[in-house]
Order: sequence, then C-alpha cells, then structure tokens
Amino acid sequence: KIDFIRAYALEFVDRPGSPMFAVERFIAGKDCYGCGFLKHNTNSGFVDQEVRRQTPQVFSAHSFYASQGNRLVADIQGVGDLYTDPQVLSVDYRFGDGDLGPRGMALFFKNFRHCDLSDKMGLPIFPLSRNERKHQAKYEDDESTLSEGSPLLEALISKFRMLDDNRQMRKSILVRPIDLNCTDSNDTEKRNNFSDVSKTIRRSIVASKKKMAGSIVKRTKSDVNEVTTCLQIALTDAVFDNTAFHRYECGGLKPRHRRNSEDDDSNLRDKLSKRKSAALMKVVSPPMEITDETKSNLGKVHYHLAYLHGQDRFPEIVCPDRIDDDESPSHDIFSVVFHLGHAASLANSQACLALARARVGLQSSASPLLHTNVPIDFDSAKDLCRRAMASERAPASPKAAAGCLLYQILEDEETTGDVEKLHVLEETLNFLNLAELEQAAAKEHVKKMSSRGKADGFHIGDAVEGNYFMEGTYYAGKVIDVLENGNSVVVQYDDDGSSETLTAENVRPIEVSTEVLSHETSRLSDEEAFGVANTDEIVLLDYELISKIAELKERTGDRSAAAELFQQAAELAMNAGKMQTANKWSMRAEELET
Repeated sequence: KIDFIRAYALEFVDRPGSPMFAVERFIAGKDCYGCGFLKHNTNSGFVDQEVRRQTPQVFSAHSFYASQGNRLVADIQGVGDLYTDPQVLSVDYRFGDGDLGPRGMALFFKNFRHCDLSDKMGLPIFPLSRNERKHQAKYEDDESTLSEGSPLLEALISKFRMLDDNRQMRKSILVRPIDLNCTDSNDTEKRNNFSDVSKTIRRSIVASKKKMAGSIVKRTKSDVNEVTTCLQIALTDAVFDNTAFHRYECGGLKPRHRRNSEDDDSNLRDKLSKRKSAALMKVVSPPMEITDETKSNLGKVHYHLAYLHGQDRFPEIVCPDRIDDDESPSHDIFSVVFHLGHAASLANSQACLALARARVGLQSSASPLLHTNVPIDFDSAKDLCRRAMASERAPASPKAAAGCLLYQILEDEETTGDVEKLHVLEETLNFLNLAELEQAAAKEHVKKMSSRGKADGFHIGDAVEGNYFMEGTYYAGKVIDVLENGNSVVVQYDDDGSSETLTAENVRPIEVSTEVLSHETSRLSDEEAFGVANTDEIVLLDYELISKIAELKERTGDRSAAAELFQQAAELAMNAGKMQTANKWSMRAEELET
C-alpha cells in the first residue's frame, strides 16, 4: 500500500504582507530495502535506474490508465511507499508550470520498464521502437538481455546528466527548413502552402532520387522491416487483446526473461532482487479496460513522443555507428516513424497527417527527415488522409489540412470523378469552419478564465475548491446553492459527496473537469508546448475552398449553386483584401446567373 503525506500552507497573518509558507512532515528513517529518501521519477522523464523499485513506476503508469489517459502522477519521491510532493500531468496542462501534459507522459513512458508487477496489475504494454528498447538496456536485436556492464546501460544512467545539454540543443532546432522558405510578401502564401503542392507531388518520385545522400539515413534490414511494419500499423485500428497485456490467449501471464546480474559489489541490488521476488502480487488483476478515451490519449502520447524524437530530444537513441559521421542524423527517424504509426493506429489525426505528407514527398513538422526516409505511396497517403478526417475525437484543424491534401492528390491523379472531389471539399470546408469556431472558443475560454474571480460571484454548478472545515486544505467540488446574495455558497465535495456552507472568501474557482473540457478549451496548445509551429496544419483559405467547390458545381451542371458559391467566395475575398480575386469571382457569378 502506498500513501502520500499531507502538505500544509501556513499564512503568517501578523507579518507584513501576510507571507505564505509551505510545510509538511519530515519523512525520517529508511525503508525495508535499506534506502532513505529517494526520487523514483520526475515529470520530465527521469526514471531511477539505480534502485529500480517497481512499485513507484507501476503506480505512475497505473494512474494513466485508471484515469483513461487524462492524468499521470509523476515526480514520485519519498521513503519506502510513503511519497510526497507529486506532480500531476494532464492532457490539458491544467496543473501549473510543472504539468508538461502529453509531452511529460511521453517522456515517462519512453523510460518506463514493463515488469511482472505491471503484468499482474493488468497494465497494457506501451510499445517502444527497437532502438528505444536497445537503449533502455532491455533487448538486443535478438531480444537477448543486455548485461549490467553494457555501454548502452551506462549511457542510460548518464542520461540525467545530459538534460541540460539537451535543453540547449533544443533551442537550435526551433526553426524548420520549411519556415525558412516562407516570405512575408503575400499573406495568402503565408497561410496557404498548396500553391506548389501539385508540382511537388508530380515531381516527388523523381526528386526523391536526387536528394542529398546526407538526408537519407543509413538503414539495416531490421530498420527497413520496422518502417514497413509501422506504416502498415498506421492503417489499422489498434487492438488491445491478451497479447497487449503480455498474456496468453487463455488469459494466463507470460513469464518474463530474467537478467543475470554480474554486479557482485552491490549488496543493495542483491537485497532488492530478493525483496522484489518476495513482494510480488499474489493476486492477478484482470486487464484494465481500454476505452475510446484512453486510446485517444494514448495516441496523443505516441504523437508527442514522435515529435520529441524529431526535435532532437533524444540524441542518445541514435545508433552508435552513425554518431561519429559528420552527416549522421540528429535523431532516430525510425523511432519517429514507429510512434507516428502507433499514434495513427489510435486514430490520432496529427500523426495520420504527418505520415500522409511524407508518403507524397512533402515535408512534415514531425521530423525534417521523415519525407526522405519514408517510401512514397499515394494510395497509402489517401487512406491516411481519410483516416485523419474520420477521427471522432480529433480537433478540426488537422482534419481540414488532411482534406486539403486529399483533394490535391485526387486532383493530380485526374482519375477521380467530380462528385467524389466535391464531397471531399465540402467536408473540408466544414472542418475549416469548425476549426475557426474552436479557435474562437479557446480564446474566449482563456479570456474568461483569466478575468474570472470572486468579484464575478459563484453560480450553481460551478467547479470550485472549498476550504474544508476551515482547516486550510482545499478540496474539489461544485456549488449546489448560493446564499446571502453570493456571500456564502454551499459546496458539495467530489470525493465523498459531503457538503458544507462556506463564505465566498473560502471558495475558489477552478476549471471544468477533463471529461467536459474539449480540445478547443484546453489551456495550452501543442504548438505552445513544443515551442514550434505545426506547419502540417496550414490549409487552403476558406474563400479558395468555396471557389473550388463552385467550379465543381459548375462542372456537374448546377449553375445556380455555383453562382451563389462564387458570390460568397468573392465577398470573403473582398473582406480579406483580395480585390482582384473578388472581382474575378463576382464576374464569374454574374455570368452563371445570366
């Protein structure tokens, strides 16, 4: 059994400014393993590789799946199983500056080792690429166990010392090659990256053969097989059967390979191995339920992990035989493809879009190496675009971008009927309009939350935190009644359903829960989290989409609808300051009406 000690906030009311001071009980002594205070993991991906206790790491992983992927409790530290000062990671970055969101979750799962305890707890295996598993000192190419003295293991232990260097390295990669080609001379060109797409797609196969040799990573047969497999996985729905939980078809646990320790100098490790074998769960829990929400959040984690690889966050993953070469890659492109493929199988629209762009030879924000190391396949690109557009839990912006790319591919092939292209454009226009609504809602949400305070008053149904029995500890709940013209409120607490009446000074507002917090109202976007613009999601302008729909309507014989659409496009273009384009479409509308 694990537990967290309670923390308190002391306010010195008699001192100038009434300063606050955080305090908690000192945790003394050592645990049953002979260890004192230990930090087992952090919110930025560090996982202890010395003591290697299973319980803290499995607890963090369990918190993710138990919350359907909405939360992950990290920064586990303390004595034994008495922990303190955790950091909660959330999919909407709601828990302060230390909440790194899906990015922090990805950093944790990259270093998390699935073990016997996680098998018995019913946790699914979080898949890692072959190079990630090798670096994690868990598997070799033939899946044999690495020895304790392995250079890969030594590199893993020294990873924590490299964090500062990695942070500095990340600052130099915020500008992508595609960003350097953007000009400020034309507003349409800055937003619309499809002016040259047709030429790019037509020449992509030929151009791919002429690319610089340094942009194509040297690959082994295993690398090629892994890329091929991941691209196939991207087009199929993820299945969480007994294999995903490391179990036989009958439901029984599969045995895990044991490491033969060669470290005779460490009595602590001997103690730990004995304690671990004695402390394993005797009761096997059934596999945890993987809901659609869990799958959606898992897809975000895989996508963020792929993006972190593409931002050179893990230079230690690059194979040693490529590090000394002046033209060696700055990151492991095969891990990028691996996690994009798994994210796409979990219906992550951003991952589907990134792979679709690479499959037609276009650059992607996920990695500057992606389009040169993924084989071109137009049919696969179309399937990925459709998969992105069909994602139910995805935001609208990547869906609109996928629709634009799909239309461009169909237009270049010149084998698709106007009816199908019309359907794609109409669906894309709907996504574009929805994306604008999402952006407006996000801005309104930020404005509302930043300006809201006690002066606004509380209302029934508000999500709040109440000062429980005036003890100084605030617990989450909701307002069920407002008394005395708003001076007092009745708060019902979420944990036990109890309620109490508090003055407004002892109640503070919080944001709504993740269950009702949609993407458009999240506190931090992926672009803000990564610090780099996602150029994959740049789409056609709304008036350009409408004009293309009008052209297809005209070709299918619906002149009246075409005239109305051309006039609508002309008005939108005029509002955008494109007078010449607006006049052209306005005259086109008049011709169709006559």
